[in-house]
Amino acid sequence: MKFSTVKTAGALFVAAMTMNVAAQEQAQEDINYGDPTASFSTLGVSASQDHTQLNGMYGAGSNIFQLDLGVKNKSDDKGKSGDVNYRGRYFHVTDGLGYSVDVLGGQTNLQNGDKSTSTTVLAGLIYKFQVTDNISVFPMASLGYTRSDLEPKTGKDVKSTDNLFQGGIYAMYGFDAGHWLYVNPKVTHMRKANTNVAQVEAGGGFMVAEKVSVGAKVEYTAKNTKLNMDKDDTVAWLQANYYF
Repeated sequence: MKFSTVKTAGALFVAAMTMNVAAQEQAQEDINYGDPTASFSTLGVSASQDHTQLNGMYGAGSNIFQLDLGVKNKSDDKGKSGDVNYRGRYFHVTDGLGYSVDVLGGQTNLQNGDKSTSTTVLAGLIYKFQVTDNISVFPMASLGYTRSDLEPKTGKDVKSTDNLFQGGIYAMYGFDAGHWLYVNPKVTHMRKANTNVAQVEAGGGFMVAEKVSVGAKVEYTAKNTKLNMDKDDTVAWLQANYYF
């Protein structure tokens, strides 16, 4: 009798473990990598005409850690090559509701010899609405603080700070094969400057293998004379990612 009981318990344990592994594998298969609330791990690279960026993300269940590191590889009329930028994020998501903390910034070397650095801290919320099996909509909002420091080649340093609020919508179409398309309009309000910055990002990804995707996106920022942005800015990126 004891042997039969132990054997039955062992069989139940193995069955439970098998079901758990199968559930995890099924959950992983159900992930669309364009979903901003999905937890997964990836390494990737993004490239535009002037910049190259390394992208990394580690998903540990409901906790997600992300780090992007970028460098400017071509000069333009406003700066020299070698500028750097970064973005670090902690993201926690449960049942479609997520909150995040972001720290981002960079350093720009101007052609006249001046150096400009910036740091921004954001705290945000996002929620997932599953409209259909393929269409998802994610309202998002963030509050933050930003600081810029200008170190001129001659003269005194100049520091500026501001508080900001950002609101936007991320809308995604996820294909059954794992590909995705998205659009992400957003507006950032700068309190001290008393101005709004309008931006739109649109793009998508294509799964070329089970764990590899390639994609593209376009980032548009409207001009804002209060922030010395004298013309609209549009940047196109190509991306490649490996998932594990």
